[in-house]
Amino acid sequence: MTTFIIILTIGVLLLSAAAAVMALLRRELPAGSLEVASWVTALALFVANACLAESLPFGNMRHVLCFFPLVLGPASLYMRRWRGLDLRASFAVVGALCMVGALCMPMQATWRQMPALQSPWFAPHVTSYVISYGLLAVSAGLVLLSFRRRAEEMMSAADEVVKLAFPFLTFGLWSGALWADAAWGRYWAWDIKEVWALITWFIYLIYFHAGREKVGLTARRSLLLLGFAAVLITFFVVNLLPDISSVHSYAR
Repeated sequence: MTTFIIILTIGVLLLSAAAAVMALLRRELPAGSLEVASWVTALALFVANACLAESLPFGNMRHVLCFFPLVLGPASLYMRRWRGLDLRASFAVVGALCMVGALCMPMQATWRQMPALQSPWFAPHVTSYVISYGLLAVSAGLVLLSFRRRAEEMMSAADEVVKLAFPFLTFGLWSGALWADAAWGRYWAWDIKEVWALITWFIYLIYFHAGREKVGLTARRSLLLLGFAAVLITFFVVNLLPDISSVHSYAR
């Protein structure tokens, strides 16, 4: 089973990368076909991870990274074009990078769901955060592209992607508090992961309140890149640094 999972992970990586290349080359049919093939392979990977874990495969970093392409596929379909921009390559690149990350993580074939994860909030909480983080990664990529070409159009697309991501980010924070109350008897523990999740939420909230009419292009870029840096700290740094103590250590 573990070998099959590795093969599927590599398959999603290669298909996503190929879809991104075809989209950049404006090859509509191959790009669309590769997107579909990548999503179907990601679905098979999700099922295989679930079978191996004997539960929903959301409980560790490898599982969550493998889930990103599955939720990014529908988001890519929804945001396929924005004012003449083809955004499919951006979504496919994020999916491919997540697969690179998954391949760098240990398999943890013996992982089983711990009691704290046996909650009705488990699936919606993780799913909402994966959707929001995936979309925010796409928005950060569009910001970087805005330095090279079509700055205002790229930033406009980044704005729209963030607008789609923010409700999921908010639900993730809210559902996490309700889950914490059910699991530990308190909504908020000022755990380091909780703090960084709140910082991330506040940065994007400030971005919306700043308004594109009130701040210049440089400030908008800075806020979105700062927000995504906070996402990376919340998702990777807090989880992976061995010296950090967290009640969310089960997610490593």
